[in-house]
Amino acid sequence: MISKGQIKELAQKFAIDEFSVIREYLQILFLSALYEQKESSKIYFKGGTALRLLLNSFRFSEDLDFTSLRTPDELKKILARVIREINLIVPSVELRQVKTNINSFTGFLRYKTDEMKFPLNIHLEFSLREKPLTEKDAVLETLFPVSPYPVVKCLSWEEILAEKIRALMHRAKGRDLFDIWYLLSKGIEIDWKMADKKMAFYKKKVTREDVLSKIRSFDQKMLKLDLGKFLPLNQRTIAAHIKEMLMEKLK
Repeated sequence: MISKGQIKELAQKFAIDEFSVIREYLQILFLSALYEQKESSKIYFKGGTALRLLLNSFRFSEDLDFTSLRTPDELKKILARVIREINLIVPSVELRQVKTNINSFTGFLRYKTDEMKFPLNIHLEFSLREKPLTEKDAVLETLFPVSPYPVVKCLSWEEILAEKIRALMHRAKGRDLFDIWYLLSKGIEIDWKMADKKMAFYKKKVTREDVLSKIRSFDQKMLKLDLGKFLPLNQRTIAAHIKEMLMEKLK
C-alpha cells in the first residue's frame, strides 16, 4: 500500500489534491491486476485515463474505460479475481453497482477508510457494442510504488482519437476537447475514415467542419467546470484557451 508520505510527495509533484493521487494509484493497481489475467487479452484499455497513464497526459481522470470482447458473465468472474488481487494490497476496495445491458458492463470501484470523509469511487465501463479496429501492448511506467510495470492491452492512439471525436459530437464534455487537443499536440493525426466507422453506431458521419462547429458552440463556463478540477493547479488556466488551441490544430 502506498504510504501517506508518498501520497503527499506525489500530490506536490503533480500539483494535484491527495484524493486524485489515491484514485490514480488505485487505477494503476486495477490495471496491473486486470492484465495479469489471461482472459484480459480481449479487453482493450482506452479513453482519457489511457492517455494519462500511457501517453503522459497531464489531465487526471476519474474513469477506467475499455472495449471488451468478453461476455458480462466472463467479466464478472475476471473482476472478482482482480478485486481479490487488489485486496492483498488495499483491503478496503470493493466492486459496487454492477450493471449490464446489450451495449455495456459498468460498475464502480469503491474505496473508503475511517480517515476519509467520503468514499472514493472509480467508474468502470466495458463497452460491448463493437469490436476494436486496432490493438497494441503498452508498458505502464509509473512513479507509484507498483512493480513490475503492467503491460496493458489498449487501442491505438488513432482509434482513441476517433472515439474522442465521436464523444465530442455526442456528449460534448470539456475533457473531450482537451483529450483531442492533447492527442493532436502529440502528432497523432485524425483518421476520418475511422471516425466515420465510430460514428456509424449513431448512423452518422463526421467532417472537420462538424467538429469545428461543435467546438465553437461549446459553452466556456461549462468547459472550465468540467475540465478544471482534473488539471494540475499550475495548468488550470489552459481551460480558458483550449477551444482556440484545438481549433488552431484542426485548421
